[in-house]
Amino acid sequence: MITRARGNEFGELRSFVSTFTQDVAEANSRGHNGYWGGPVPDMGTYPLNAVRNLFGLEPVSVHAVGTKTPGRGFNFHDTVAVTLRFPGERVAQFTVSYATAPSEGFDLVGTKASIHASPCFMFGATTGIAYVENTSEGSKEHSFDPVEQFGNETQYFSDRILNDRHPEADGEEGLLDMRVLAAVERSLETGETVTLDPAQRSRHVQPDQALKLKPAKEPGEDELISVIPQSA
Repeated sequence: MITRARGNEFGELRSFVSTFTQDVAEANSRGHNGYWGGPVPDMGTYPLNAVRNLFGLEPVSVHAVGTKTPGRGFNFHDTVAVTLRFPGERVAQFTVSYATAPSEGFDLVGTKASIHASPCFMFGATTGIAYVENTSEGSKEHSFDPVEQFGNETQYFSDRILNDRHPEADGEEGLLDMRVLAAVERSLETGETVTLDPAQRSRHVQPDQALKLKPAKEPGEDELISVIPQSA
């Protein structure tokens, strides 16, 4: 999808809207360690990174609104809606939550096509990314086989080390995500829109990074030792 977006197959991209939510147990470590243990750094990075790569641009302003669900014991905003403004009059919005039923998906809208992707962020032995492309000629579904995402990452990074090659994603990529997450925190604290300095990546994700190791068997929660289950 990133490659097609760069090739202008969807036209000029205008909007990205995403929802990524789950119900997390407060007793889990993610439920009581403040903003940086909460849903924005944990789950918001997925839609944030997706739109940054799809647009091929970095946001110039951030505004966030958060709520705390009555009766839940989180020590942070457990549901957060974020609006990003990008160069070229492009906008993106995403909502993340630790206090709702599971949901994941995004809509990407260009001048030639709209995309609805779901599932798009989660992974597992039976989870394959899929999206529906809508144009004036009709709808077309695109689906992809599940892959071993962590194994692929490890294989790719190991290859970079063994062959002394610079990895992508690198520290610059991580920093560009982190500055937006920090801006969301400031916006939640102040209620104001946070302006970001103009930025641009020197490198971008490439098609040859897509590896296809088959999924490994995942342990069940009952097989884990001294772990408080994440789900409420």
